[in-house]
Parts: sequence; C-alpha cells; structure tokens
Amino acid sequence: MNLKYFIVSLNKEKSLDIAKQIIAKDDSLSISPVFFTDKEKTISNENYETYMDVNIINLAYKNNSLLFIKTNQYVSHGITIDDFYNNDICIMNVEEFNLIPECVFNKNDILVIWIDTKNHSNLTHNDMVEFKYFNSFLENNKYLYFLDNEANISDIILEYFYGDDEIRKKLLDENN
Repeated sequence: MNLKYFIVSLNKEKSLDIAKQIIAKDDSLSISPVFFTDKEKTISNENYETYMDVNIINLAYKNNSLLFIKTNQYVSHGITIDDFYNNDICIMNVEEFNLIPECVFNKNDILVIWIDTKNHSNLTHNDMVEFKYFNSFLENNKYLYFLDNEANISDIILEYFYGDDEIRKKLLDENN
C-alpha cells in the first residue's frame, strides 16, 4: 500500500509551497491536481489545477469517484479518486479535509501533515467547528504537526517517507 500525504492548512498556498519543496527534492513524488468547474477561472498547471466539466463531475459524484468536492455559488472544486490514487500528495484546507469519507482513511495508508499558524484572529464560528472536528480526527490517526514559519518541514516529511518504522515513530512523537 502506497503512503499518501494530505497537507492541510488554513492557507492552501502554504500547503502548495511545501508540496512543491518536497517534489523539488524528490521528483519521484507527485502532487494531485485540484479540479475546478469554473470556466472563467484561470487554471494554472504550476499550481496543479485542472478544469473539469460539470457533467463529468456529476457522473463522478454518482459513481463515488471523488475524494472530496466543495461547491460554493454553483462553482465546485475538489480532487478525484483517480488523482488521489495516482499521486502522492494532496493539498487542502481543514474544511475540505473534513469532507473526505472515513472509509478513505480506513483503506489507505495516509499521513496527515497539519500546517498550523499562530494567527487565528480571522477564524469564524464555522472555522472553529471545522477545527474541532479536524482535531478529533487527528487524535486517532497518524499526523505530523508544524507551524507555518518552520523552515525544514519538507525535509522532515521526506525523512518520514524514507525512514524505517523506528524513524517514523520518532518523527511522529516529535511532531505531534
């Protein structure tokens, strides 16, 4: 079973930066693209974005072929199951993470990488509810915790990836 990484943060740009640092150091790893249904959005291959037609999304939804999907004002974005299986790293925010069905975690080897920030001043009540659910999930699963200002996050993630069971346990203990 392949290890998958979910890099979760409040700021998806920070998650993307860390994911790009990882693949710059190990180009055998890959980042899952995020699809968008907005024809007007400027899609950026550099940011691992793709356009997907609404009809294809509806069919994928009916066939349970989406890792997650979030819709706001008739525009959807998410990650397909195929992209999840064919890539190593998925980037998302807390709300998107909470949309992933629990069976995905039961059937796959997933390491959650939580990139937190010291600045929580802009959080809404809804954000706090999402965090509460997210934190309760983390209590029973493998994760590494970092603050967004730490410099060597990608190195620690790669050390976990290439480490044996002893190194992985040590890293989990140090970064929880």
